[in-house]
Amino acid sequence: MFTKIHHIAFVVADIEDAMQRFEDNYDMTLVNRDEVTGAFSMDVALYNAGDNIVELIEPLGDSGWTYDVLQEQGEGWFHIAFEVDDIRESMKELESRGIRVKDDEPQEGYDWEVVTLDERDTIVPMQIVEEYN
Repeated sequence: MFTKIHHIAFVVADIEDAMQRFEDNYDMTLVNRDEVTGAFSMDVALYNAGDNIVELIEPLGDSGWTYDVLQEQGEGWFHIAFEVDDIRESMKELESRGIRVKDDEPQEGYDWEVVTLDERDTIVPMQIVEEYN
């Protein structure tokens, strides 16, 4: 079902500071940065790490999953996302295995469709992602 690790996300309080640390400490090069809107707004910075993406996310409002995690746990680990070939088919397959998804339909991610899995059914916070063609 999973074809690869698509991205690993970290939630941060100050994206400018986090970006500077990633670039200075780890020699990472910014691939893209943009504000993502939807159910809630986020400032997102993407870095390549080999074939994978490291995603830094700063919530821009005071509601939503990202904001809640930052308030409850502070900066750091947020979630891992696995790439799939067909997100809707993968949703059906996961649900048939008893793994609940939080979204009825895939949501618009940065440059992909994304579905968040219910944390009660996963080991760590997880998403599935299908890249836009």
